[in-house]
Amino acid sequence: MDSMTLFIASLAVSCVGALASVLLIKADNAAKTAGCLIGAVAAVLSFIAGLEAVLGDVSSLNTVFFFPFARLELLLNGLAGLIVVLISILAFAGFIYGLSYFDEYPGKVGRAGFFMNTFVASMMLVITADNVFWFLVAFELMSLTSYFLVVIEENKNSIRGGWLYFVIAHVGFVLIMASFLLMTNGVGGSFSFSDFRTHDFGPAVSSACFVLAFFGFGAKAGIIPLHSWLPQAHPEAPSNVSALMSGGMIKIGILGILKVGLDLLAGSGVQLWWGLMVLVFGSISSVLGVVYALHEHDIKRLLAYHSVENIGIILLGVGASMTAHALGNDVIATIALMAALYHTLNHAMFKGELFLGAGSLLYATGTRNMEKMGGLFRRMPVTAVCFLIGALAISAIPPLNGFVSEWFTYQSLFNISTLSDPVVMVFAVASAAALAITGALAVTCFVKAYGVSFASSPRSQEAANAKESPAPMLFSQMLLAAICV
Repeated sequence: MDSMTLFIASLAVSCVGALASVLLIKADNAAKTAGCLIGAVAAVLSFIAGLEAVLGDVSSLNTVFFFPFARLELLLNGLAGLIVVLISILAFAGFIYGLSYFDEYPGKVGRAGFFMNTFVASMMLVITADNVFWFLVAFELMSLTSYFLVVIEENKNSIRGGWLYFVIAHVGFVLIMASFLLMTNGVGGSFSFSDFRTHDFGPAVSSACFVLAFFGFGAKAGIIPLHSWLPQAHPEAPSNVSALMSGGMIKIGILGILKVGLDLLAGSGVQLWWGLMVLVFGSISSVLGVVYALHEHDIKRLLAYHSVENIGIILLGVGASMTAHALGNDVIATIALMAALYHTLNHAMFKGELFLGAGSLLYATGTRNMEKMGGLFRRMPVTAVCFLIGALAISAIPPLNGFVSEWFTYQSLFNISTLSDPVVMVFAVASAAALAITGALAVTCFVKAYGVSFASSPRSQEAANAKESPAPMLFSQMLLAAICV
């Protein structure tokens, strides 16, 4: 079976999971079991489809529709396949985790199953859409379904976080739409991405398109200064949804920046200042993200700020790749792009694990405040070991996955500093220094987070009475921790 057939099958199964959750909405256990198990099956199918695409089985779909602009065009190539794979792994872990964790949401399990299945399906459509109309429809569906998951507890904090997320997501949506409409106008009204790739829009139009897309997708990725929704929205969602949003959804922002800069505008050529701009925002996001995290006592807010940091690290690789490409050195551009994509995958795994670990701590103690935890290593040994692996990985400690991708990012920055352009050298050295500062502060932050949560003595009665998480929650954490190794 080819990759596109498997991919379409996974979307159909996700729809079945969403429908089953709604039909069983009054029976929490049945809705939870149906929604989570069917969603896990869909994740397995999409994982196989994405892996086949990464290994070279590039496939597409182009169907006739009532209106020419709304032709359903899908493209599952190597880049799309990689993002499909990482989201599939997170979705599978999240659905299995939900078999126990959704017990914390009585009366809301059916809604959670419906929106989570729809959320995963919409992300898959965004990744593979090869047409402006369907890309924007799927992007909006992704934002709306994740919004309803953020506000599912219907309390003051979740509603405030959801509203901020809703506003910034739609600011980004407008910028992305403006970028695509500029490109559409340049190719005579075509909505097909295939027509964009071969067209030379000229330096002015292509630059306007890239800047609009960079900030539009940057809002979804959480770059500074468009990051404020992450620490407000991610902590309020169920922890397995937080893992999907932080590990998966914000990577679609990275995919969008790459898609526009290196794919849709390929006929116009990459301009040097694009890469330098990406390096600047990557440096700022990486350093400030970890600085903000250092001041947090809420473990899920701390992890959300570290998503800002790691998006910055990924952007350093993207910026280095675009800079090298503009200077005509495709070898360094390839190494830098590899670093960015590998850290995209790695961040999904260790951040997904850490959010699931935070969910286990919340499940056991009833609080996200690390100052009310302590002594949990003895009471929750499996969660403690898995969280430790995730903490070491995000801190770039060898031989775990975070170290390897950050090492390649350093190599990329050092290499572009030797390309006989003094301006590029200054930007590259400053970016490498920012990455070094980020790494040191990340270690400090996670020494604090792990020590306060798991070491010493319990600092509350809830922590003293904590018990290990149920088997489905432990399985999901161990799966992601094993991938980090």
